[in-house]
Amino acid sequence: MPIYIAKRLLIMVPTLLMIMAVGFIIMKLPASDFVSQYVMRQAAQGNTGMVAQQDMLREQFGLNRPLYDQFFTWVTNFFRGDLGISFADLRPVSTIIMERLPATLAVSAMAFVLSWGIGIPLGVYSATHQYSAGDIGLTAFAFIGIGLPDFLLALVFLVLAFLATGEVLLGLNSIQYANQPFSLAKALDFLSHAWLSVTAVAFTGTAVIMRVTRNNMLEELGKPYVMTLRAKGLPEKVVIWKHVFRNALHPLVTLFGQVLSFLINGFAITSIVLNLPTLQTTYLQATLQQDMYLAGAILVLIAVTVTVGNLISDVMLAWLDPRVRYD
Repeated sequence: MPIYIAKRLLIMVPTLLMIMAVGFIIMKLPASDFVSQYVMRQAAQGNTGMVAQQDMLREQFGLNRPLYDQFFTWVTNFFRGDLGISFADLRPVSTIIMERLPATLAVSAMAFVLSWGIGIPLGVYSATHQYSAGDIGLTAFAFIGIGLPDFLLALVFLVLAFLATGEVLLGLNSIQYANQPFSLAKALDFLSHAWLSVTAVAFTGTAVIMRVTRNNMLEELGKPYVMTLRAKGLPEKVVIWKHVFRNALHPLVTLFGQVLSFLINGFAITSIVLNLPTLQTTYLQATLQQDMYLAGAILVLIAVTVTVGNLISDVMLAWLDPRVRYD
């Protein structure tokens, strides 16, 4: 297993290089670049003096160099820990990411715990009470959760919250706490706002996990060993949770990495709808502005999340099932 993990970690390096190359090419596909867009925005505001400074700005940002030189410089500096300077904000990319990372991790972590903490018990209940009223209701809930986009659910929750409280719960904090240091009052205000975004993000994940759990449990419940365990007189809870559920975990473990990566990068539109200060909104803005270093750094972070999530899934699967071995 240690050798397998080491190999996977080594494979991450060329994988990240390929992702960085593809991302760089995509960002360079448009005919214009960051400077062109910046000058056009300034001209639209009446500042026509920037037109004459285009060449100087391109030289300042290094956009006048050949593409291979730009890419090589970016990759080299990236692996040295220098993520570059944001073209739009003129601040270090690492600073911008660290400003947005806490909110992203907070929403993602709470949504992740909520999805698994609710989805698995509901899936087990639905499987052990097949075709009951509860199972039918949960199945309908799952289809709604899987079918509706999370940003649409966010809008519905936003309207319901406004009708119930009279407040528009946009963002993760009230205005008076926006730039305040951490305090108990700010934490409570955060929770009063975060529940809406967390619920919207976790809704789809909960539905998916519940359906996968139900299907796996039903498959295991139909196997002969379950009848044998019950014939031996084992309590039903022991049969379900110690034996059936353990064997039904394999697809869930595989799903773990996918859900983890989704909760990190899969709610960009929801973040925009709810005005959340997360990396998703920053990534979208950086991509639209062709802010190469900022967009590229966030892209690599997302790629690392997906790769690490899949690695964790493989390791957990081997730990749960001794029959699984990796050379």
